[in-house]
Amino acid sequence: MAIVEVLALAGAVTKIASSISSAVKAGKDMNSLMPSFGKLAKLEADINLAESGKHKGPLGRLTSSEEEGFAIAQAKMAHRDAQNLLRETCQLYGPSGMWDMVVRETAAARVRQKEVLDEEAAKRDRIFYFLTVVAGLVVFGIGSAGLIWGAAILAEKVN
Repeated sequence: MAIVEVLALAGAVTKIASSISSAVKAGKDMNSLMPSFGKLAKLEADINLAESGKHKGPLGRLTSSEEEGFAIAQAKMAHRDAQNLLRETCQLYGPSGMWDMVVRETAAARVRQKEVLDEEAAKRDRIFYFLTVVAGLVVFGIGSAGLIWGAAILAEKVN
């Protein structure tokens, strides 16, 4: 996830929350709103991944800008505000028990998304480490061959 994507998280959270809030106030069916709550849970998992630093590759984790930190904080605040707005809206305008069901389903979606994102990060790290080992072996092999070749030339000059 690039810095641009981190910056866009807050806007996406606000947009989805306002659309859900409008739909609840309009009396839309709960089943039609669940995919939107799933998108909100996915965004929360993305925010948590960005906060932990796993959204970058192994080399990218070595660098972190203040701008990125503020973007993550902004996204977290936007998500917290969106959750508060949705809780109030669901409790005022939604059917009885709607918010409890949303919280339960959101938690399940968040766990699923976190597992997927963690697996992607682990896969990216495995590929990076594999390439690092291969590059190290190639450099070691070239260096060893150069030493042997240099020793052979030196031995030839001595004789």
